This record gives sequence, C-alpha cells and structure tokens, in this order.
Amino acid sequence: MALKLATFTILMLSAIGMAQADSSSSPFSRQDEQLISSVWPKIREARDFDDIDWKAVGLARPPGNASAQRLMADNWSRLRTSSRFDDIDWSTVRDSGNRTSAQRYDEETGPFTRDEAHQLSAVWSKIRDANSFADINWKAVGMSRAPGDREAQVFATAHWESLRRAERFDDIDWRKEYGDR
Repeated sequence: MALKLATFTILMLSAIGMAQADSSSSPFSRQDEQLISSVWPKIREARDFDDIDWKAVGLARPPGNASAQRLMADNWSRLRTSSRFDDIDWSTVRDSGNRTSAQRYDEETGPFTRDEAHQLSAVWSKIRDANSFADINWKAVGMSRAPGDREAQVFATAHWESLRRAERFDDIDWRKEYGDR
C-alpha cells in the first residue's frame, strides 16, 4: 500500500511538473491565453500584428505584457497560420529568434500563408506582367490589398523579376528563391 501511495504521489508530482513546464513556455498568463484563444479566429486574419483592432474583437488592448506582445508581433506571420492559439509551440517560437517570415518559408507557398498563396494563384496570370510587386493594383484584380505581411511583400518585391517568370504561382521554386539570397 505504501508503495502504491508513493508511486501515485510521484506520478501526480510529475504530471503537475509537466503542466507547469508546458505553461511556463507561453509568454502569456493563463487569463491572457484564454482571452487570446477566444478571439483567435478573428485576429489571426490580420496581416500584421499591428493591424489587429482589439476593440472590434471585444478586448480593450492586446493581452500580455510588452515582451509577450513583441514576441507575437515579431513572429506574427508564422503564428497566425496556427488554426488554434493553443497549438502554438512557444519554445519553438523563442528558439527561432526574431527571423522575418521571409527567412521562414514554406517550400510550396514561400513567405505566404496557404490562403494567401491560393489568392495569388487565382490572380497570377493577371499580376505576373507587372513591373513590380509593389506596383500591382490589387483592387483591379479583385483583392482588397496585397497578400502577405510586410516581410513577405518586401521579399516578393525584391525577387519579383525572378518570381514573375513562373507561368503559374504554384511553379515558383521557393528553395531556389531563398537560396539566391
């Protein structure tokens, strides 16, 4: 009986320790995590962290302290691709440092999210003749604004001559584009 009680105690303390270790990786308090989780489907649509209208989603201000907010802003292009806020692996986010989205790319979509890549694919034949990505009239092709966050747009603008050679957006060799840097 004493052995069972000792084993149970060890298992409980291990579980508590793992739960604390898991929660300690997040830069937000439990309360802030709950607030962000409740508005995540709306805020993750923002292209940039600074674009979020916190009052419109029911919060007076961004949750978290300045450090947590800066971490979110610096990594927004990657974070917003998580379908649920609870799915974010904060230890990976911290380990990646403050790299821009252009340094973190998907081999199929480059610095753009899958939704943005889908949008670009749909209008590619209309936009690839433009002299510069920055000069594209997005409203004329049926989009409210250029897809991607600032870093993705800067990357696309800097590499536009090469990118626009692809007949289809899906034909872009992102490995080559990033290897050319």
